[in-house]
Amino acid sequence: MPAIANEPVTVASKSGLVDLVIEYLRDHVATMRLRPGSKLPSETSISTTLGVSRPVVREAMRALAATGLVEMAVGKRATIVSVDGEMISRVIENAVLIGQADAPDILEMRRGIEITMVTLAASRRTDADAAALQVIIDEMDGLLGDADRYAELDMRLHMTLAKATGNPLYPLLIEAFRQLIQASMLKGLERWAATPKLQRVQDLHVEITEAVIDKDPGRAAQAMAQHFDDAINAILGPLVDDGPDGPDRASG
Repeated sequence: MPAIANEPVTVASKSGLVDLVIEYLRDHVATMRLRPGSKLPSETSISTTLGVSRPVVREAMRALAATGLVEMAVGKRATIVSVDGEMISRVIENAVLIGQADAPDILEMRRGIEITMVTLAASRRTDADAAALQVIIDEMDGLLGDADRYAELDMRLHMTLAKATGNPLYPLLIEAFRQLIQASMLKGLERWAATPKLQRVQDLHVEITEAVIDKDPGRAAQAMAQHFDDAINAILGPLVDDGPDGPDRASG
């Protein structure tokens, strides 16, 4: 759809041309099976092919860069980059920022995702995955008093479990939740400091890890479910109290 040389470009028509270029580039990536590191056609080439101005092409490139699909550098052709969890993270953070979601909503969503995740990890983990999980859980032992370091290792544990699924989307999701995972862990450790529940945090991590190493999906799922029920209690307070000597349980 070539542009007419002297025709005034309205906001609406410019937006339509930008969308045209974006659609063309996405089709080009799919058709040519471009992968991270591949270069997109030059601005001049795209401009000539589609009959649009270079500023329109540049705006389309910036829109694709904002989605995390390409990387732009002055004087160089745009490059396809590996997708990470940043865009998903921004969506979640913005939803919280404007009150569209809150911490319990996020924990509830993560609960379902990570229960399925450890079920798959327990079914598919390799010997290398098992060894990596054992190293992390051993390092976590005795570090409950160092909340920052413990939260960092907890993040590594969840990421290793995600990779053990063999599904590349799980690491993306865990990366997207990175800050939220660490924040919820720190809050739980702070709340349970100097109480019997503090050791329960590590005990559940050990139970999850051992179940995955033992290739026991059912036990892994049950331990992860309890891990999240405890995390929900840490954020919301106990929903059900089993008594002064028993653990608090979240309903659901």
